[in-house]
Amino acid sequence: MTALPYLLTASLYLLLFYGCYELLLRRNTFFVLNRAYLLVSIVLAMLLPFAKLPGGASDSLPVGIITLPTFVVGSSQLAQTNGLTTTQWFLLVYGIGIVLLFVRLALNIWSVFRIIRRGIIEQKPAYSVVRLPDNSTPSFSFGRYLVLNRTDALTEPDALIRHEEAHIRQRHTVDVLFFEIVQIIFWFNPVLWLYKRAIQEVHEFLADQAALTQGSSQPDYARQLVAYALNVPSAALTTPFVSTSTLKQRIVMLKKPKTHRRALLGYALALPLAALLVMCTQSERNQPQLESSFPATSQTQARKEVKVDGEVYTVVEQQPEFQGGMANLGAYLSKNLRYPAAAQKAKAEGRVFVSFIVTKTGEITDVQILKGIGYGADEEAVRVVQNMPRWKPAMQGGQIVNVKYNLPINFQLEANESTAFKGIERFMINGKSATMKDVLDLSPDKIARMDVDKERKTIAVTTK
Repeated sequence: MTALPYLLTASLYLLLFYGCYELLLRRNTFFVLNRAYLLVSIVLAMLLPFAKLPGGASDSLPVGIITLPTFVVGSSQLAQTNGLTTTQWFLLVYGIGIVLLFVRLALNIWSVFRIIRRGIIEQKPAYSVVRLPDNSTPSFSFGRYLVLNRTDALTEPDALIRHEEAHIRQRHTVDVLFFEIVQIIFWFNPVLWLYKRAIQEVHEFLADQAALTQGSSQPDYARQLVAYALNVPSAALTTPFVSTSTLKQRIVMLKKPKTHRRALLGYALALPLAALLVMCTQSERNQPQLESSFPATSQTQARKEVKVDGEVYTVVEQQPEFQGGMANLGAYLSKNLRYPAAAQKAKAEGRVFVSFIVTKTGEITDVQILKGIGYGADEEAVRVVQNMPRWKPAMQGGQIVNVKYNLPINFQLEANESTAFKGIERFMINGKSATMKDVLDLSPDKIARMDVDKERKTIAVTTK
């Protein structure tokens, strides 16, 4: 999977998972589960685009597969431009965005530690207390540091200390940094901003819950939140004791009764929705195709179906043969196959397995797709196979017989044609040394035979 399809598919999963959270889970008092859901759903959204549904024909098909020298279908038909392609422009803009956000994250972390270095550090068993000399920054926690401004360092409010200790003990800074990194990867997706806001909100609920279990009553704690509320901006990565953007919701959650257990079904609902999205986002190349399910088109019906007389074999003593041998078959496919525009636009590549019957008369019939890649490549493969000239029939026990055959056709996009001979180091034409360009310049009708020796990394061509 290339970068653009992956990013778009993962963004769909992020939208689905966050939609489930906003509609079904956000108002629950299961704060630990909400935190786990937000973290796990992010990981699943990044992994599920790589999931593939089982099914379809495997790459190792039964006996009778024609093995051809590797050739690239359609690479020479791609438009050659001096400028950047659309994909390259996207990757360039995407890369610039990643660099800028990475620099922003580094600067934010540096600014936090610059604030910490300004204060006096006191080591405690579970964390470090940093006492600042002024009130320019509201008290906050970051990592294992509890940073107190001058006023809070003198009074050490009990509710604030217990609240920030909960942040440190539950490692909320790790979550925030994780979401920052994911936000860098998917910077173009606004859902990540909502994700980050949601996890920070859950952190506050968890810290409030922990502070309540250790000390003051609920009304007293709520009054302390309101009394402490300061309209002072805080650093981007820190967790201040009071944020005016979450204050109202925190007080509402403090007074809200515990959510009923039946609300737990909401967490399970995201799983079938994700499974449905996996099936919907599977590209056509990954969808299993039955032999009988390939629809006939006007192109594939160009040649009238031939009636098969007698038994159809799958294993025979003497295989059928394309007129002129494998080299001519490769030349025929190279000359007649065209890379569909839809497949080029979608950057679809892969191997199409075509099944067909070579009759006693050498005619081709019953052409079907065993496994395809979609985007018009399957139809193109069927068209070319159906229009093949007669083959030399198969032999079994001295008799001409019908045989069922499987042909793999490789559709591959390349930046230049030299990659068609990847791994090949030596080229020969009629026994004489040649260059790759000499081989590429040969027209298919001039090639009588092409021998590929991958072990010796050699291609030898004999011309007519």
